[in-house]
Amino acid sequence: MADGRIRALVEAIHATPTQAVLYLSGGASQALGYLMSIPGASNTVLEAIVPYSRTSMIQLLSKIPTQFVSKQTAEDMALLAYNRALKLSKPGLSVVGVGFTGSLASTRPKQGDHRFYFSTRTSDRLWVSSVTLSKGLRTREQEDKVSSHFLLKAIADACKVSATFHPDVNETEVPDECEKLFDEDEELQQLLNGEICMKVYPFSGHAPNSERKIILSGSFNPLHDGHLKLLEVATRISEGVPCFEISAINADKPPLTVPQIKERVEQFERADRNYL
Repeated sequence: MADGRIRALVEAIHATPTQAVLYLSGGASQALGYLMSIPGASNTVLEAIVPYSRTSMIQLLSKIPTQFVSKQTAEDMALLAYNRALKLSKPGLSVVGVGFTGSLASTRPKQGDHRFYFSTRTSDRLWVSSVTLSKGLRTREQEDKVSSHFLLKAIADACKVSATFHPDVNETEVPDECEKLFDEDEELQQLLNGEICMKVYPFSGHAPNSERKIILSGSFNPLHDGHLKLLEVATRISEGVPCFEISAINADKPPLTVPQIKERVEQFERADRNYL
């Protein structure tokens, strides 16, 4: 059972308009338990996967990682989770991808460190941290609890929620943190590079009341009344959130440049229309 501080933090996370996909391996299982057992989980958790076996992790990453427990693997997991969250989330809501990989106490003594890496990815931020625990100080369950507390704090931070507790660690178990911030141009370049699957511009200014999207794709060069009326008619026929999708990469045409994408997006902003 979660104590009062953990419960309050998870309730605050559930109260935010941020939805998450979590990929966890080798620890932090109690964090998922906290998120799922405290009411409001459906507001936050879109999907949670535990790629625990070697084969499962390889299939998730679509590659054999240099190290299964590493900073790079945590970042890769968070990015995959972020892209998955973009596809599963309600239109216009912010999303976070969460990755965790750890090597904690087991049934047999380990030669290496007891350590874990965890990462969160949002539209404008990649954050990663690592913690090396003192060997022999805790049981596996206790190490899992510590890693779960660190992960919950990271999720809260990504949801812009202030955590009022600190994980119970000693002075040598200091987290090593790294942060990368992205501006709009960098995010669009990531889109063109295939690192992220989409960038969402929610111009409507109100929360969607449907998970279903009605999408009109095109180059929109330029946006005209025919496009607007076509999507308007579609929303009369079928219920859903109306969205436009600019095809940044087209099989029959050269990819758009970042300035071209921004120029076309501005058309929808002036028209006060949703864009996906």
